[in-house]
Amino acid sequence: MRINELPDFLEDELDYPIDHATVVEQIGAVEIEAPDDHGTETVSVIIDGVGLETYRSADELFETIIGNVSDEYIGRKFYDDRGSNPIDTETGPGDEADVSF
Repeated sequence: MRINELPDFLEDELDYPIDHATVVEQIGAVEIEAPDDHGTETVSVIIDGVGLETYRSADELFETIIGNVSDEYIGRKFYDDRGSNPIDTETGPGDEADVSF
């Protein structure tokens, strides 16, 4: 399943509020495709370490899933469309200069 199909799926398939164990039992095996089509993760893997015991709505569950997907689901890391792309270093992008506004 593509990630953009997930909100409607969560709304249609589950009744809220719903506890974490029931989510895993009912839709834990559903695979979510990475945007680049090079991998998938199941819902149960994505929300495995989440501390929530109950999801009050489909939106809350969707936000939890989105907030816990792996790097394959993220666009270009450190990309900023508001300026030039920073120079990548081993620890991530670095600022070329301090800017004061």
